[in-house]
Amino acid sequence: MNLIPALLVGALGLVAGGMVWVLAAMQAGKRPWRGGPACPSCGTPLRGAGWVPLIGAFATRRCPNCATVIAPGRRLAFELVAAAYFGGAALWLGSSRDLIETLVFAVPLLIVLLVDWWTRLIHTSVILMGLVLGLGFALLDGPRQLLSALGAAFGAVLVFAFFFALAALIYRNLRVVPFGLGDVYLAAMIGAMTRLPAVVSALFFGIFAAGLGGLVLLVLRRAGRRDAIPYGPYLCLGALVILFLR
Repeated sequence: MNLIPALLVGALGLVAGGMVWVLAAMQAGKRPWRGGPACPSCGTPLRGAGWVPLIGAFATRRCPNCATVIAPGRRLAFELVAAAYFGGAALWLGSSRDLIETLVFAVPLLIVLLVDWWTRLIHTSVILMGLVLGLGFALLDGPRQLLSALGAAFGAVLVFAFFFALAALIYRNLRVVPFGLGDVYLAAMIGAMTRLPAVVSALFFGIFAAGLGGLVLLVLRRAGRRDAIPYGPYLCLGALVILFLR
């Protein structure tokens, strides 16, 4: 794909990044998605400009009710990263079905990444949406690809269910285990999206990134040896990388 179309796709990623941030914030705050942007402290609805990328972060930086300052820096960085991912995918994958799938799959993956990082919770509503999208695109590619997606999802569930059971046995405290049931569901979604054999690389990359990220947090003393570190964001990162490189 030429540079100008890729820049347009990058602009789409900027919009998607802003929408994903708002949707993730609402889900993390257990607010309905139809409610729009709201203050994370008191839940007061914020101006509709909060949906707009770049300026939305500044338009909603102070709650009119409780005066909580909502720093825009992280949201802006996230929006720019999303734009770079969309634009880079367009350059790498060109005008293809793979590009469409990658961009569509990126939305639920990014929502899960943010919400799990903020709250250590993975909501089944997003997992279900991602599963439907993954299996739906696989069906469009033919029966063989649908079987590949189903096999990858089932295999990922078996592997991560084993990891969850093993971690529960070792830690004997479900509050600190590195794997939760949400990660098992997330592995199924990633399997449906990446299919066989790419799911192996996606999960391996996610596990490796989680180990490296946990080590960095320990070295920086941002987490202790017994602290629970969210695993889902790293799995989502692994899936995003493999979807990009396919």
